[in-house]
Amino acid sequence: MKRSLYAMLGLLILISMACSKSDDNPPTPESKLITNVKLKVSFTDPVSSQKSDLELTKETPMAYKVALKSATLIGSGTTANHQLFNETNLASSQTFDFTDNNVLQSLFSGNSIPEGSYSKIKLEVYYLQMKIRIATINRGEEHRNIRVYLSDDIENESGTHHAGDMVQYSDAGLEHGWLLGENQMPDMDPVSPRNAAYQHGSGGWYDFNGKSGQHYGPFGDEDFMNNAPFPIYNVQPTFSFSTLNGGTIIIDLNIGGCWQFQDKSGDTMFGAADLDPNDPTSWEMVLPDVQVTIE
Repeated sequence: MKRSLYAMLGLLILISMACSKSDDNPPTPESKLITNVKLKVSFTDPVSSQKSDLELTKETPMAYKVALKSATLIGSGTTANHQLFNETNLASSQTFDFTDNNVLQSLFSGNSIPEGSYSKIKLEVYYLQMKIRIATINRGEEHRNIRVYLSDDIENESGTHHAGDMVQYSDAGLEHGWLLGENQMPDMDPVSPRNAAYQHGSGGWYDFNGKSGQHYGPFGDEDFMNNAPFPIYNVQPTFSFSTLNGGTIIIDLNIGGCWQFQDKSGDTMFGAADLDPNDPTSWEMVLPDVQVTIE
């Protein structure tokens, strides 16, 4: 079954604000004093399609949540790195909720940002969560929060989630269980505990793209798992800056159409009717495209 986030899936998202390296067209530096760093989510800007060989139905989440362990401005030259925050574990991670294009969440909690030259922003991401429509056989359309873990708190924090796990949550943050995927029950109800979700038959483990469900969730593709927990995703805007006289960094996560699946039932929603063990269904949560601007 093709379920992967490809090589760009990562625990660390390293947002590079370095200038273009072209010798023929060097960038023009912009003079800015960093007064704030803000995070937003664009629901209308489409993400880059990844399964180009398949015709997938694309759905934009109704809501989106980002959980960050840390955020750091990376200094260049003689400027030291400046950490905006760094939480010790998943339970204390800073979470940011988004429902439309107009919500901006500040990553800057009041400490002054030293003057200097900064080339990058580094975000450590614990998980991404989206609210999408799920088709059930007995209860009709339901709106569910689907969380994809980019961290592995089983190894690091004595938790219950492996990197790549796909888990369903209530609006209040209550964990309902894991999404099994192939052979899911008719109403796509979550399964718990974890081993019950990822085992089948007489105790064997589901195989997700060549990786055992014992250690990896549905998004455990080879590139992701061979680099976990610290693969890197780079974005390079066309400007550089040094801090002199005012500016807010805007990190824009574009997620339009990020939930993509084969709609075999034709009802425009993901559900058990789309899953066929004899003809494996492709589905994925595509990572955001990232744009960085200064205002």
